[in-house]
Amino acid sequence: MPSKAPVTPTYNQRGQKQLVRNKIYSAGEVPAVACVLPDVALRSQKAVQQYLNAFQGCLQRAWKPVVVRAGVKFRTSAVYAVREGSKTACGTFAKKDHAYYCPEDSGIYFDWAELVDWEEYGHVAAQLYTQVTMAHEFGHHVQQLVGISTYYDDRWGEVTGAAHLEPMRRHELQASCFGSAFLGANQTSLDLYGARYEAYRSEASYGDHPPATERDHGSPQSNAEWASAAFGAESPAACNTWVAPAEWVS
Repeated sequence: MPSKAPVTPTYNQRGQKQLVRNKIYSAGEVPAVACVLPDVALRSQKAVQQYLNAFQGCLQRAWKPVVVRAGVKFRTSAVYAVREGSKTACGTFAKKDHAYYCPEDSGIYFDWAELVDWEEYGHVAAQLYTQVTMAHEFGHHVQQLVGISTYYDDRWGEVTGAAHLEPMRRHELQASCFGSAFLGANQTSLDLYGARYEAYRSEASYGDHPPATERDHGSPQSNAEWASAAFGAESPAACNTWVAPAEWVS
């Protein structure tokens, strides 16, 4: 018997424009921006905030021309080193949150105490966890700027229960893919070679590991494959998760 054709989602006219044919995919490569980061140990809120500020500056300089080429006005984000219980524009920060992007104020919130814990695994591990996570959250900022997240959020009420999970995975995998496009474009200045590159690959393939019951960020394999494609392409053109067959966003 012939194998079944890959199952791909369908969208209305607005979804076709915002998700499938978004101009971000044809906006060209993410540029290298000679990213220089402070070589600080992430052992205090002050050190974490310093590192996050510097890395966010690299992300904004790299993504601004891409977003502008997509025909959208670029707006800066903000980044905050917070702890469990901190008030944010999207509610109270919980320990389980680790880090998130808040569209209400274009803010990226990081649990700085968790980054201090990462230093126990080594300086490289802490830095690469921070870079990959920050690049992912900034990917959500890009999605917000170009209208992808607006359509995704508006469509949220059209489905219920487990049907939420596949579009969530497409949304999250795309944010990670955007992050890897930036990291690939800036491989040289970020010194993503040798042990640092292997640390990046490990972080970029994290995904929904067992015993996770809510499959909302994609499997390790799906994360690794989208990350690898974007890292090599250095472009959001490699990140159209919205037209991918369901098994590619498992």
